[in-house]
Amino acid sequence: MVRKKETTWITGKQAATILTQRSGHPISDRYVRRLAERGAIASQEITNRMKLYSKEDTEECTVRERGSGKTTPKREEESAA
Repeated sequence: MVRKKETTWITGKQAATILTQRSGHPISDRYVRRLAERGAIASQEITNRMKLYSKEDTEECTVRERGSGKTTPKREEESAA
């Protein structure tokens, strides 16, 4: 018999703390909700105002800092002007 892995459910603030520690930059609980809406993190609605999030999905999720890798250095000619 195959045992199904049980999901551990955590609050949005707990999920934000885990993501902040993993990414090295601040993540808000609002962003956790957005990730759940996009399907990156499983969520379970408790009431109309409260959701819980999968701890396992949160620990596997990778969040990059906004704008990372998009900056380009100025050319020397432009900075000399």
